Amino acid sequence: MTAAHDDGVYAGPASLVVDDQRHPVRIRLTGHLNPFDGHYHWQGTVHDAPAEVKAGRAVVLCIGDRDAAARLLEHTAAGDLMISGTGHPPFWP
Repeated sequence: MTAAHDDGVYAGPASLVVDDQRHPVRIRLTGHLNPFDGHYHWQGTVHDAPAEVKAGRAVVLCIGDRDAAARLLEHTAAGDLMISGTGHPPFWP
């Protein structure tokens, strides 16, 4: 089940693929078209990622049958991971 909202936010289930290992996670994502470079930039928070998944990694984020390359940026104070990507997102706002 997906939970896309009218405000361009996706909050719901996803899979995070790291080193060919698929991890079920919850995410909250949003994005925007950057007028300077013409690319769609998206970012958000990954909840429930396994402890061995570290920030600074290139990953693939999957939502349903859609996927997109992304980068894990940093851990938040709450222990979640920040994620970002450029180009076609794995959700449609």
